[in-house]
Amino acid sequence: MKDHHVINFQVLPTTISDSQATVVWEKSTFAKHLSGYQIFLAGQCIAQLPQNKTHFTIQNLQANHSYQIALYCVTEEGQRIEHTQVTCSFATMSKSERIDVTRAPYRIDPTGKTLSTVRLQQAIDDCPNGGTILIPKDAIILSGAIQLKSNMILQIDGCLTASQNPDDFRFFDSSHYIGTCNDDGLALSRYEGWELYCYRSLINIGYIDPSDRQKVVCENVRICGSGSIIGGGNQLGMAMREIYADEERFPEYTSDYKPGRRARGRLLCTMQAKNVHITGLTMIDPPCWTIHMIYSDTIVSNSLKILSKGIDNGDGWDPDSSRNLWLFDTEFDTGDDCVAIKSGKNPEGNVVNIPTKEVHIFDLNIKGGHGIAIGSEQSGGIEDIYISDCVIKNTLYGIELKAQNERGGYIKNVHIHDCHIDRFMAHPVTYNADGHSAQTLPVFSDIFLTNVTITGEGRVIELIGFSNDVTQKTEPIEGVHLKWIHVKAKMQEAEILLTHCRKVHLYSISVLKEESWITPIDNQDIESVTFQPMAIYL
Repeated sequence: MKDHHVINFQVLPTTISDSQATVVWEKSTFAKHLSGYQIFLAGQCIAQLPQNKTHFTIQNLQANHSYQIALYCVTEEGQRIEHTQVTCSFATMSKSERIDVTRAPYRIDPTGKTLSTVRLQQAIDDCPNGGTILIPKDAIILSGAIQLKSNMILQIDGCLTASQNPDDFRFFDSSHYIGTCNDDGLALSRYEGWELYCYRSLINIGYIDPSDRQKVVCENVRICGSGSIIGGGNQLGMAMREIYADEERFPEYTSDYKPGRRARGRLLCTMQAKNVHITGLTMIDPPCWTIHMIYSDTIVSNSLKILSKGIDNGDGWDPDSSRNLWLFDTEFDTGDDCVAIKSGKNPEGNVVNIPTKEVHIFDLNIKGGHGIAIGSEQSGGIEDIYISDCVIKNTLYGIELKAQNERGGYIKNVHIHDCHIDRFMAHPVTYNADGHSAQTLPVFSDIFLTNVTITGEGRVIELIGFSNDVTQKTEPIEGVHLKWIHVKAKMQEAEILLTHCRKVHLYSISVLKEESWITPIDNQDIESVTFQPMAIYL
Protein backbone atom coordinates (compact mmCIF):
# COMPACT_ATOMS: atom_id res chain seq x y z
CA MET A 1 0.00 0.00 0.00
CA LYS A 2 1.26 3.47 -0.81
CA ASP A 3 2.51 5.46 2.17
CA HIS A 4 -0.21 8.01 2.91
CA HIS A 5 1.26 9.18 6.20
CA VAL A 6 1.25 12.88 6.97
CA ILE A 7 4.39 14.42 8.42
CA ASN A 8 5.18 17.18 10.90
CA PHE A 9 1.83 16.74 12.66
CA GLN A 10 1.98 19.34 15.43
CA VAL A 11 0.12 21.85 17.51
CA LEU A 12 1.68 25.25 16.88
CA PRO A 13 2.61 26.40 20.41
CA THR A 14 1.94 30.04 19.58
CA THR A 15 -1.73 29.20 18.92
CA ILE A 16 -2.41 27.60 22.30
CA SER A 17 -4.72 29.66 24.52
CA ASP A 18 -6.92 28.83 27.50
CA SER A 19 -9.66 27.51 25.22
CA GLN A 20 -8.24 26.57 21.81
CA ALA A 21 -5.23 25.38 19.82
CA THR A 22 -4.41 24.89 16.14
CA VAL A 23 -2.90 21.73 14.70
CA VAL A 24 -1.12 21.64 11.30
CA TRP A 25 0.54 18.95 9.20
CA GLU A 26 2.11 18.27 5.80
CA LYS A 27 0.50 15.77 3.47
CA SER A 28 2.35 12.92 1.84
CA THR A 29 3.18 12.64 -1.85
CA PHE A 30 0.17 10.35 -2.28
CA ALA A 31 -2.38 12.70 -0.68
CA LYS A 32 -4.18 13.01 -4.04
CA HIS A 33 -5.31 9.40 -3.53
CA LEU A 34 -7.06 10.36 -0.28
CA SER A 35 -10.46 11.89 0.34
CA GLY A 36 -9.16 13.60 3.47
CA TYR A 37 -8.49 13.24 7.17
CA GLN A 38 -10.27 12.48 10.44
CA ILE A 39 -9.25 14.19 13.66
CA PHE A 40 -9.90 12.60 17.05
CA LEU A 41 -9.83 14.17 20.50
CA ALA A 42 -10.27 12.00 23.59
CA GLY A 43 -11.32 9.13 21.37
CA GLN A 44 -14.07 11.09 19.60
CA CYS A 45 -13.99 12.19 15.95
CA ILE A 46 -14.27 15.98 16.04
CA ALA A 47 -13.58 16.80 12.38
CA GLN A 48 -13.48 15.31 8.91
CA LEU A 49 -11.48 17.41 6.46
CA PRO A 50 -10.77 17.28 2.71
CA GLN A 51 -7.23 16.41 1.63
CA ASN A 52 -6.37 20.03 0.78
CA LYS A 53 -7.02 21.22 4.36
CA THR A 54 -3.95 20.59 6.48
CA HIS A 55 -4.92 22.55 9.58
CA PHE A 56 -7.65 22.53 12.21
CA THR A 57 -8.43 24.74 15.19
CA ILE A 58 -9.76 22.88 18.23
CA GLN A 59 -12.13 25.07 20.24
CA ASN A 60 -14.07 25.00 23.53
CA LEU A 61 -11.20 23.41 25.46
CA GLN A 62 -10.77 23.55 29.22
CA ALA A 63 -8.14 25.88 30.62
CA ASN A 64 -4.97 24.40 32.15
CA HIS A 65 -5.74 20.93 30.80
CA SER A 66 -3.70 18.31 28.89
CA TYR A 67 -4.95 16.83 25.61
CA GLN A 68 -3.88 14.30 23.01
CA ILE A 69 -5.05 14.64 19.42
CA ALA A 70 -4.89 11.99 16.70
CA LEU A 71 -5.17 12.17 12.90
CA TYR A 72 -6.01 9.42 10.40
CA CYS A 73 -5.96 9.49 6.62
CA VAL A 74 -9.18 8.49 4.84
CA THR A 75 -9.31 6.66 1.48
CA GLU A 76 -11.25 7.79 -1.57
CA GLU A 77 -13.85 5.18 -0.55
CA GLY A 78 -14.25 6.85 2.85
CA GLN A 79 -12.37 4.22 4.86
CA ARG A 80 -10.06 5.22 7.69
CA ILE A 81 -6.50 3.91 7.22
CA GLU A 82 -5.56 2.68 10.68
CA HIS A 83 -1.80 2.49 10.18
CA THR A 84 -1.66 6.19 9.24
CA GLN A 85 -2.43 7.35 12.77
CA VAL A 86 -0.25 10.21 14.05
CA THR A 87 -0.64 11.86 17.45
CA CYS A 88 0.56 14.86 19.40
CA SER A 89 -0.06 16.25 22.88
CA PHE A 90 -0.45 19.75 24.27
CA ALA A 91 -1.68 21.59 27.35
CA THR A 92 -3.90 24.67 27.36
CA MET A 93 -2.98 27.87 29.16
CA SER A 94 -4.39 29.00 32.49
CA LYS A 95 -7.59 31.04 32.39
CA SER A 96 -6.90 34.53 31.13
CA GLU A 97 -8.22 37.51 33.06
CA ARG A 98 -10.34 39.61 30.67
CA ILE A 99 -10.53 43.37 30.99
CA ASP A 100 -13.40 45.02 29.11
CA VAL A 101 -12.04 48.47 28.27
CA THR A 102 -15.54 49.97 27.92
CA ARG A 103 -16.18 49.33 31.63
CA ALA A 104 -14.66 50.84 34.78
CA PRO A 105 -12.00 51.92 35.44
CA TYR A 106 -11.21 52.80 31.77
CA ARG A 107 -14.72 53.52 30.44
CA ILE A 108 -13.56 53.96 26.85
CA ASP A 109 -16.18 55.48 24.55
CA PRO A 110 -17.71 52.51 22.65
CA THR A 111 -19.21 54.72 19.92
CA GLY A 112 -15.90 55.65 18.27
CA LYS A 113 -16.60 59.38 18.57
CA THR A 114 -13.89 60.10 21.15
CA LEU A 115 -10.18 59.49 20.65
CA SER A 116 -9.26 56.85 23.24
CA THR A 117 -5.54 56.25 22.73
CA VAL A 118 -4.46 57.26 26.24
CA ARG A 119 -7.06 55.14 28.03
CA LEU A 120 -6.50 52.14 25.79
CA GLN A 121 -2.74 52.35 26.29
CA GLN A 122 -3.25 52.62 30.04
CA ALA A 123 -5.35 49.44 30.01
CA ILE A 124 -2.56 47.67 28.08
CA ASP A 125 0.07 48.92 30.55
CA ASP A 126 -2.08 47.71 33.47
CA CYS A 127 -2.81 44.31 31.92
CA PRO A 128 -1.62 41.49 34.21
CA ASN A 129 0.71 38.77 32.95
CA GLY A 130 -1.29 36.53 30.59
CA GLY A 131 -4.28 38.87 30.73
CA THR A 132 -6.65 39.90 27.94
CA ILE A 133 -7.59 43.41 26.87
CA LEU A 134 -11.07 43.09 25.38
CA ILE A 135 -12.82 45.35 22.89
CA PRO A 136 -16.31 43.85 23.18
CA LYS A 137 -18.73 43.08 20.39
CA ASP A 138 -20.52 46.16 18.95
CA ALA A 139 -17.96 48.55 20.49
CA ILE A 140 -16.06 50.92 18.17
CA ILE A 141 -12.80 52.19 19.67
CA LEU A 142 -11.09 55.15 17.99
CA SER A 143 -7.35 55.22 18.65
CA GLY A 144 -3.93 56.34 17.55
CA ALA A 145 -0.83 54.16 17.93
CA ILE A 146 -0.78 51.65 20.78
CA GLN A 147 2.16 49.59 22.05
CA LEU A 148 1.55 46.01 23.19
CA LYS A 149 3.79 44.27 25.71
CA SER A 150 4.94 40.72 26.39
CA ASN A 151 2.60 38.03 27.70
CA MET A 152 -0.73 39.61 26.82
CA ILE A 153 -3.75 39.17 24.56
CA LEU A 154 -5.59 41.87 22.63
CA GLN A 155 -9.04 40.50 21.80
CA ILE A 156 -11.06 42.56 19.33
CA ASP A 157 -14.65 41.38 19.00
CA GLY A 158 -15.83 44.87 18.07
CA CYS A 159 -13.87 47.34 15.97
CA LEU A 160 -10.55 49.10 16.55
CA THR A 161 -10.36 52.00 14.11
CA ALA A 162 -7.48 54.36 13.42
CA SER A 163 -7.54 58.10 13.90
CA GLN A 164 -7.21 60.17 10.73
CA ASN A 165 -4.75 62.56 12.42
CA PRO A 166 -1.10 61.59 11.75
CA ASP A 167 -0.07 63.34 14.96
CA ASP A 168 -1.78 60.50 16.83
CA PHE A 169 0.92 58.18 15.47
CA ARG A 170 3.91 60.13 16.84
CA PHE A 171 5.57 60.12 20.24
CA PHE A 172 5.03 63.37 22.11
CA ASP A 173 6.41 61.79 25.27
CA SER A 174 8.77 58.92 24.49
CA SER A 175 10.16 58.64 28.03
CA HIS A 176 8.60 55.19 28.46
CA TYR A 177 9.62 53.93 25.00
CA ILE A 178 12.77 51.82 25.04
CA GLY A 179 13.26 52.03 21.29
CA THR A 180 14.70 54.87 19.22
CA CYS A 181 12.69 57.83 17.95
CA ASN A 182 13.62 61.15 16.31
CA ASP A 183 12.85 64.73 17.30
CA ASP A 184 9.59 64.61 15.37
CA GLY A 185 8.37 61.67 17.44
CA LEU A 186 8.72 59.10 14.67
CA ALA A 187 10.00 55.65 15.60
CA LEU A 188 12.87 53.74 14.02
CA SER A 189 11.37 51.18 11.65
CA ARG A 190 12.08 49.61 8.26
CA TYR A 191 10.35 50.27 4.96
CA GLU A 192 11.23 49.09 1.44
CA GLY A 193 14.52 47.70 2.68
CA TRP A 194 15.80 50.72 4.64
CA GLU A 195 15.90 51.34 8.38
CA LEU A 196 14.44 54.83 8.80
CA TYR A 197 12.06 56.82 10.96
CA CYS A 198 8.36 56.24 10.33
CA TYR A 199 5.06 57.11 11.87
CA ARG A 200 4.05 54.45 14.35
CA SER A 201 1.65 51.74 13.26
CA LEU A 202 -1.81 51.42 14.78
CA ILE A 203 -0.70 48.27 16.66
CA ASN A 204 3.00 48.03 17.58
CA ILE A 205 4.76 44.99 19.05
CA GLY A 206 8.43 45.46 19.97
CA TYR A 207 11.01 47.89 18.61
CA ILE A 208 14.29 47.88 16.67
CA ASP A 209 17.51 47.73 18.68
CA PRO A 210 20.30 48.64 16.19
CA SER A 211 22.93 47.31 18.60
CA ASP A 212 21.43 43.79 18.46
CA ARG A 213 18.73 43.13 15.89
CA GLN A 214 18.55 39.45 16.84
CA LYS A 215 17.55 40.16 20.44
CA VAL A 216 13.93 39.43 21.38
CA VAL A 217 12.38 42.56 22.89
CA CYS A 218 8.72 41.45 23.08
CA GLU A 219 7.22 37.96 23.14
CA ASN A 220 4.10 35.86 23.68
CA VAL A 221 1.46 38.18 22.25
CA ARG A 222 -1.88 37.25 20.72
CA ILE A 223 -4.13 39.55 18.67
CA CYS A 224 -7.41 37.73 18.13
CA GLY A 225 -11.18 38.05 18.01
CA SER A 226 -14.16 38.06 15.70
CA GLY A 227 -14.07 41.79 14.97
CA SER A 228 -12.17 44.15 12.70
CA ILE A 229 -9.25 46.56 12.61
CA ILE A 230 -9.64 49.56 10.27
CA GLY A 231 -6.44 51.40 9.50
CA GLY A 232 -7.28 54.86 8.17
CA GLY A 233 -6.65 54.06 4.50
CA ASN A 234 -5.32 56.49 1.91
CA GLN A 235 -6.60 59.51 3.82
CA LEU A 236 -4.30 58.79 6.76
CA GLY A 237 -1.51 57.59 4.49
CA MET A 238 -1.52 60.80 2.44
CA ALA A 239 -1.56 62.93 5.58
CA MET A 240 1.48 61.02 6.88
CA ARG A 241 3.34 61.67 3.64
CA GLU A 242 3.03 65.45 3.66
CA ILE A 243 5.63 66.55 6.21
CA TYR A 244 8.29 64.15 4.88
CA ALA A 245 7.81 65.36 1.33
CA ASP A 246 10.41 68.07 2.16
CA GLU A 247 13.61 66.45 0.86
CA GLU A 248 15.84 69.33 1.97
CA ARG A 249 14.65 69.03 5.56
CA PHE A 250 15.03 65.25 5.59
CA PRO A 251 18.01 64.42 3.32
CA GLU A 252 18.28 60.88 4.72
CA TYR A 253 15.06 60.05 2.87
CA THR A 254 16.20 61.34 -0.53
CA SER A 255 15.80 58.72 -3.24
CA ASP A 256 14.10 58.18 -6.55
CA TYR A 257 10.89 58.00 -4.49
CA LYS A 258 9.43 60.87 -2.55
CA PRO A 259 10.55 60.33 1.05
CA GLY A 260 7.09 60.80 2.51
CA ARG A 261 5.80 57.51 1.14
CA ARG A 262 8.35 55.66 3.26
CA ALA A 263 7.39 57.44 6.47
CA ARG A 264 3.92 55.92 6.71
CA GLY A 265 3.03 53.57 9.53
CA ARG A 266 1.45 50.17 9.02
CA LEU A 267 -1.72 48.65 10.41
CA LEU A 268 0.17 46.14 12.58
CA CYS A 269 3.94 45.88 12.96
CA THR A 270 6.13 43.47 14.93
CA MET A 271 9.79 44.37 15.50
CA GLN A 272 12.23 41.94 17.13
CA ALA A 273 9.23 40.06 18.51
CA LYS A 274 8.80 36.34 19.10
CA ASN A 275 5.78 34.06 19.48
CA VAL A 276 3.02 36.28 18.10
CA HIS A 277 -0.35 34.91 17.00
CA ILE A 278 -2.70 36.97 14.81
CA THR A 279 -6.03 35.25 14.19
CA GLY A 280 -9.72 35.58 13.44
CA LEU A 281 -9.83 39.24 12.50
CA THR A 282 -10.81 41.26 9.44
CA MET A 283 -8.09 43.82 8.68
CA ILE A 284 -9.17 46.69 6.46
CA ASP A 285 -7.57 49.69 4.71
CA PRO A 286 -4.13 50.29 6.24
CA PRO A 287 -2.28 53.57 5.51
CA CYS A 288 0.11 51.35 3.50
CA TRP A 289 1.12 47.75 4.42
CA THR A 290 -1.20 45.69 6.63
CA ILE A 291 0.97 43.25 8.65
CA HIS A 292 4.72 43.88 8.68
CA MET A 293 7.14 41.63 10.60
CA ILE A 294 10.67 43.02 11.06
CA TYR A 295 13.52 40.93 12.57
CA SER A 296 10.91 38.68 14.19
CA ASP A 297 10.71 34.98 15.01
CA THR A 298 7.75 32.57 15.12
CA ILE A 299 4.73 34.52 13.92
CA VAL A 300 1.49 32.66 13.14
CA SER A 301 -1.24 34.38 11.10
CA ASN A 302 -4.40 32.43 10.33
CA SER A 303 -8.14 32.72 9.76
CA LEU A 304 -7.86 36.36 8.67
CA LYS A 305 -9.43 38.56 6.02
CA ILE A 306 -7.05 41.20 4.67
CA LEU A 307 -8.82 43.80 2.53
CA SER A 308 -6.92 46.78 1.11
CA LYS A 309 -8.17 47.17 -2.44
CA GLY A 310 -7.54 50.72 -3.66
CA ILE A 311 -4.89 51.41 -1.00
CA ASP A 312 -1.57 52.84 -2.26
CA ASN A 313 1.09 50.19 -1.43
CA GLY A 314 -1.64 48.19 0.27
CA ASP A 315 0.39 45.01 0.88
CA GLY A 316 -1.19 42.30 2.98
CA TRP A 317 1.44 40.24 4.85
CA ASP A 318 5.11 41.26 4.71
CA PRO A 319 7.76 39.24 6.56
CA ASP A 320 11.04 41.17 6.56
CA SER A 321 14.28 39.50 7.73
CA SER A 322 12.18 37.19 9.91
CA ARG A 323 11.96 33.43 10.41
CA ASN A 324 9.62 30.60 11.38
CA LEU A 325 6.50 32.15 9.91
CA TRP A 326 3.10 30.60 9.27
CA LEU A 327 0.28 32.00 7.15
CA PHE A 328 -2.82 29.94 6.37
CA ASP A 329 -6.61 29.91 6.08
CA THR A 330 -6.64 33.57 5.02
CA GLU A 331 -8.47 35.59 2.37
CA PHE A 332 -6.78 38.47 0.51
CA ASP A 333 -8.02 41.23 -1.74
CA THR A 334 -5.34 43.90 -1.75
CA GLY A 335 -4.10 47.04 -3.46
CA ASP A 336 -0.60 45.62 -3.98
CA ASP A 337 1.24 42.40 -3.07
CA CYS A 338 -0.97 40.08 -1.03
CA VAL A 339 2.20 38.54 0.40
CA ALA A 340 5.64 40.13 0.03
CA ILE A 341 8.62 38.27 1.49
CA LYS A 342 11.59 40.59 2.10
CA SER A 343 15.05 40.81 3.69
CA GLY A 344 16.34 44.34 3.10
CA LYS A 345 17.79 46.32 0.23
CA ASN A 346 21.29 47.01 -1.00
CA PRO A 347 23.53 47.96 0.66
CA GLU A 348 21.81 47.83 4.05
CA GLY A 349 20.27 44.41 3.54
CA ASN A 350 23.68 42.91 2.82
CA VAL A 351 25.19 44.57 5.89
CA VAL A 352 22.38 43.67 8.31
CA ASN A 353 22.48 40.22 6.70
CA ILE A 354 19.40 38.68 8.34
CA PRO A 355 17.60 36.35 5.93
CA THR A 356 13.93 35.53 5.89
CA LYS A 357 13.57 31.77 6.15
CA GLU A 358 11.24 28.93 7.07
CA VAL A 359 8.03 30.48 5.75
CA HIS A 360 5.01 28.17 5.53
CA ILE A 361 2.06 29.43 3.44
CA PHE A 362 -1.00 27.30 2.71
CA ASP A 363 -4.75 27.40 2.19
CA LEU A 364 -4.93 31.00 0.97
CA ASN A 365 -7.81 32.37 -1.07
CA ILE A 366 -6.39 35.31 -3.02
CA LYS A 367 -9.10 37.18 -4.91
CA GLY A 368 -7.17 40.15 -6.27
CA GLY A 369 -4.04 42.28 -6.00
CA HIS A 370 -0.55 41.53 -7.21
CA GLY A 371 -0.31 37.98 -5.80
CA ILE A 372 2.54 36.43 -3.80
CA ALA A 373 5.92 38.17 -4.19
CA ILE A 374 9.25 36.77 -3.01
CA GLY A 375 11.58 39.81 -3.18
CA SER A 376 12.37 42.29 -4.58
CA GLU A 377 14.02 43.43 -1.35
CA GLN A 378 16.04 40.26 -0.77
CA SER A 379 19.61 41.46 -0.19
CA GLY A 380 19.77 39.63 3.15
CA GLY A 381 18.63 36.40 1.51
CA ILE A 382 15.38 34.43 1.37
CA GLU A 383 15.29 30.66 1.79
CA ASP A 384 13.11 27.67 2.64
CA ILE A 385 9.74 28.92 1.42
CA TYR A 386 6.85 26.42 1.28
CA ILE A 387 3.60 27.32 -0.50
CA SER A 388 0.76 24.83 -0.97
CA ASP A 389 -2.99 24.52 -1.53
CA CYS A 390 -3.45 28.17 -2.43
CA VAL A 391 -5.93 29.60 -4.94
CA ILE A 392 -4.53 32.76 -6.54
CA LYS A 393 -6.90 34.36 -9.04
CA ASN A 394 -7.40 37.76 -10.67
CA THR A 395 -3.89 38.91 -9.74
CA LEU A 396 -1.30 40.68 -11.87
CA TYR A 397 1.60 38.31 -11.23
CA GLY A 398 0.42 35.11 -9.54
CA ILE A 399 3.57 33.94 -7.75
CA GLU A 400 6.61 36.09 -8.53
CA LEU A 401 10.25 35.76 -7.46
CA LYS A 402 11.95 39.06 -8.18
CA ALA A 403 15.07 41.13 -7.53
CA GLN A 404 16.68 44.26 -8.84
CA ASN A 405 19.98 43.61 -10.63
CA GLU A 406 21.93 45.71 -8.12
CA ARG A 407 20.50 44.02 -5.07
CA GLY A 408 22.79 41.01 -4.57
CA GLY A 409 21.44 38.50 -2.09
CA TYR A 410 19.66 35.27 -2.98
CA ILE A 411 16.41 33.34 -3.11
CA LYS A 412 16.72 29.58 -2.75
CA ASN A 413 14.82 26.43 -1.84
CA VAL A 414 11.32 27.51 -2.83
CA HIS A 415 8.66 24.76 -2.94
CA ILE A 416 5.25 25.39 -4.50
CA HIS A 417 2.76 22.56 -4.87
CA ASP A 418 -0.94 21.83 -5.25
CA CYS A 419 -1.84 25.43 -6.13
CA HIS A 420 -4.04 27.20 -8.69
CA ILE A 421 -2.28 30.37 -9.84
CA ASP A 422 -2.46 33.02 -12.58
CA ARG A 423 1.19 32.63 -13.62
CA PHE A 424 4.69 31.96 -12.27
CA MET A 425 7.66 34.26 -12.76
CA ALA A 426 11.25 34.46 -11.53
CA HIS A 427 13.03 37.44 -13.03
CA PRO A 428 14.73 40.84 -12.62
CA VAL A 429 12.76 44.04 -12.09
CA THR A 430 13.88 47.63 -12.68
CA TYR A 431 11.93 49.58 -10.07
CA ASN A 432 12.78 50.53 -6.47
CA ALA A 433 16.47 50.67 -7.42
CA ASP A 434 17.83 53.44 -5.19
CA GLY A 435 20.88 52.81 -3.01
CA HIS A 436 24.45 51.71 -3.75
CA SER A 437 24.87 48.54 -5.77
CA ALA A 438 25.84 45.24 -4.25
CA GLN A 439 29.07 43.66 -5.45
CA THR A 440 27.32 40.65 -6.96
CA LEU A 441 24.20 39.86 -8.95
CA PRO A 442 21.26 38.15 -7.21
CA VAL A 443 21.23 34.35 -7.13
CA PHE A 444 18.02 32.32 -7.58
CA SER A 445 18.31 28.55 -7.18
CA ASP A 446 16.47 25.35 -6.26
CA ILE A 447 12.90 26.20 -7.20
CA PHE A 448 10.27 23.44 -7.30
CA LEU A 449 6.76 23.64 -8.78
CA THR A 450 4.74 20.43 -8.48
CA ASN A 451 1.12 19.76 -9.41
CA VAL A 452 0.34 23.41 -10.15
CA THR A 453 -2.52 24.59 -12.35
CA ILE A 454 -1.96 27.88 -14.21
CA THR A 455 -4.96 29.76 -15.55
CA GLY A 456 -3.53 33.09 -16.74
CA GLU A 457 -3.05 34.57 -20.19
CA GLY A 458 -0.10 34.75 -22.55
CA ARG A 459 3.22 34.13 -20.83
CA VAL A 460 2.28 31.74 -18.03
CA ILE A 461 5.83 30.87 -16.94
CA GLU A 462 8.78 33.27 -17.16
CA LEU A 463 12.30 32.42 -15.96
CA ILE A 464 14.88 35.12 -16.65
CA GLY A 465 18.29 35.20 -14.98
CA PHE A 466 20.37 38.26 -14.13
CA SER A 467 22.90 40.09 -16.27
CA ASN A 468 25.02 43.22 -16.10
CA ASP A 469 25.51 44.95 -19.46
CA VAL A 470 28.52 46.92 -18.17
CA THR A 471 30.54 44.03 -16.71
CA GLN A 472 29.09 41.43 -19.10
CA LYS A 473 28.52 39.16 -16.11
CA THR A 474 25.48 36.91 -15.85
CA GLU A 475 23.91 34.93 -13.05
CA PRO A 476 21.53 32.30 -14.41
CA ILE A 477 18.57 30.97 -12.51
CA GLU A 478 19.65 27.44 -11.63
CA GLY A 479 17.90 24.27 -10.57
CA VAL A 480 14.26 24.80 -11.57
CA HIS A 481 11.98 21.76 -11.46
CA LEU A 482 8.55 21.99 -13.12
CA LYS A 483 6.56 18.80 -12.61
CA TRP A 484 2.92 18.06 -13.39
CA ILE A 485 2.09 21.59 -14.54
CA HIS A 486 -1.41 21.98 -15.97
CA VAL A 487 -2.02 25.06 -18.13
CA LYS A 488 -5.58 26.26 -18.70
CA ALA A 489 -4.76 29.30 -20.79
CA LYS A 490 -7.44 31.82 -21.67
CA MET A 491 -5.79 32.59 -25.02
CA GLN A 492 -4.99 30.40 -28.00
CA GLU A 493 -1.35 30.08 -26.98
CA ALA A 494 0.42 29.97 -23.65
CA GLU A 495 4.13 30.76 -23.49
CA ILE A 496 7.00 29.57 -21.33
CA LEU A 497 10.04 31.84 -21.60
CA LEU A 498 13.49 30.77 -20.38
CA THR A 499 16.42 33.20 -20.55
CA HIS A 500 19.73 32.85 -18.68
CA CYS A 501 18.71 29.61 -17.01
CA ARG A 502 20.63 26.46 -16.13
CA LYS A 503 19.50 22.99 -15.13
CA VAL A 504 15.79 23.39 -15.82
CA HIS A 505 13.82 20.16 -15.55
CA LEU A 506 10.43 19.96 -17.30
CA TYR A 507 8.29 16.92 -16.58
CA SER A 508 4.71 16.48 -17.75
CA ILE A 509 3.61 19.97 -18.68
CA SER A 510 0.14 19.75 -20.21
CA VAL A 511 -2.34 22.21 -21.66
CA LEU A 512 -6.11 22.18 -21.96
CA LYS A 513 -6.84 23.11 -25.56
CA GLU A 514 -10.22 22.82 -27.22
CA GLU A 515 -11.58 21.08 -24.11
CA SER A 516 -9.03 18.26 -24.20
CA TRP A 517 -5.66 17.78 -22.52
CA ILE A 518 -2.51 17.45 -24.56
CA THR A 519 1.03 17.05 -23.25
CA PRO A 520 3.51 18.85 -25.51
CA ILE A 521 6.37 18.74 -23.00
CA ASP A 522 7.17 15.55 -21.13
CA ASN A 523 10.31 14.55 -19.25
CA GLN A 524 12.85 16.97 -20.67
CA ASP A 525 16.02 18.26 -19.09
CA ILE A 526 17.30 21.57 -20.34
CA GLU A 527 20.78 21.38 -18.85
CA SER A 528 22.11 24.71 -20.04
CA VAL A 529 20.32 27.49 -21.82
CA THR A 530 22.50 30.16 -20.31
CA PHE A 531 22.89 33.16 -22.63
CA GLN A 532 20.26 31.64 -24.90
CA PRO A 533 16.67 32.87 -24.76
CA MET A 534 14.20 30.05 -25.22
CA ALA A 535 10.46 30.25 -25.75
CA ILE A 536 8.14 27.27 -25.66
CA TYR A 537 4.58 27.69 -26.95
CA LEU A 538 1.87 25.40 -25.72
